[in-house]
Amino acid sequence: MTLSAKDAAATAFTSLGVLAFLATHEGWGVPLIGASHRWAAGAVALLGILTCGLGSREPGRSATLPSVLGTAALVLSAVAIATGSLTALSLLVLDIVLLWALSTLRHGRSHAPHRTLTA
Repeated sequence: MTLSAKDAAATAFTSLGVLAFLATHEGWGVPLIGASHRWAAGAVALLGILTCGLGSREPGRSATLPSVLGTAALVLSAVAIATGSLTALSLLVLDIVLLWALSTLRHGRSHAPHRTLTA
């Protein structure tokens, strides 16, 4: 499995999003986020947008599931920022992690060399 530099950057952005969630959930008092679920939702949404910007459409592949997850992330971002709900923020982080995992697994499979079985 060979992954690109974009996959590494997406992993870093996703990890930062999870850390932002943990910072507000655990009340670590991190600058900018503090204990505010709204600020954490804004940071996670921004990191998700940056991660999404690294992506590219693969020809011949269905994008139905990523599209549904991306739309859900947009809605959850708006809800989490508007309400400050920890539940919406948690679901947003879960959604972004699922998008990252799906994309990384797909990239890993598409870059792997195809081997034929011989008898």
